[in-house]
Order: sequence, then structure tokens, then C-alpha cells
Amino acid sequence: MLPRYDLPNAAPPPLREVQLLLNSQDLENEVDWLPDWLAERGLVRAERRARALRAALRALVRANNGTPLDDDAVATVNAAAARRVAVQVDASGTVRVATDGDALDQVVAVALGAMLDGSWGRLKACRHCRWTFYDRSPNRSGTWCSMQLCGNRTKTRAYRKRRSAAS
Repeated sequence: MLPRYDLPNAAPPPLREVQLLLNSQDLENEVDWLPDWLAERGLVRAERRARALRAALRALVRANNGTPLDDDAVATVNAAAARRVAVQVDASGTVRVATDGDALDQVVAVALGAMLDGSWGRLKACRHCRWTFYDRSPNRSGTWCSMQLCGNRTKTRAYRKRRSAAS
């Protein structure tokens, strides 16, 4: 499932699957596609668990923007990880997070793996629309989901404000 509009700042696989769960709700327009996301993955009875996990992961993404870490979100992700996620070392000595669970367990495993490898810090929430995007900037300073959407809106507002103040 792709979000209803795809972003130029989509996360690389497998982190993209976490981003798709997080973007299964459009907070700006109050639209929720979680039932579609779950149905496409054969999880029609997991809506309560999915909503809790989505909210917790969203809180952890906001921490990437500088928001203080939410203890309840950490507890929710830890509980989800305890369900069917394991940390393993493969034959090359690489630590990886694995699961044999469902799609939500896979999302937890991918998120924890991204936290281990450092790519989690690049997943951020747009300061305008709150859409989750992957920050590809070299210094990890991205603040908008896309320059064409929210960046343009923000810069246009600032321009108009400066013009009206000068008048």
C-alpha cells in the first residue's frame, strides 16, 4: 500500500514499511487508512494493536525532531517487541532483529533494526503536516516532508508576511 500521495522522501526498504504504517493516517486532513493497511496484510483483527503501535512509533519519530522521548511510547514498543521479536547474531557476527510474526511484528523488527543501524534518526515528522518522511539531507536537518508541498507552503507564507510588513 502506498500513501495517498507518495513522497519524494520515501524511506528505503525495509524502513519504508514502517513509514507506510505511520502514514496510514493523514493527521492534517483527518483521514485514516489503517483498516486498508491491515486488510492488505491480512490483519483484520489487529486494529487495536496496530493503532497503539502506530501512535508509539509516531512518538518515537517525533523524538527524532527533538521532542522529548515518551515513556508510554517506549513501553508500547517494548511490549510489541517482546511479543515475537528477537535479536540475533548471524554467522558474520552482524547483529540483526528478526521475527517470524505477522506484519506488525515485522514493522517492530524493522524499526528496532533501524534504531540499531542508525537509520531511524533519519525518519522524521514534517513540522507542517506531520507526515513521516525520510531525511536524506547530509546533515540530517530536514524539516519538511517535501519541498514541493510543505516547504513551498511555508516559504510562500513567509514571503507574503514579509511583503505585507513592508507595505
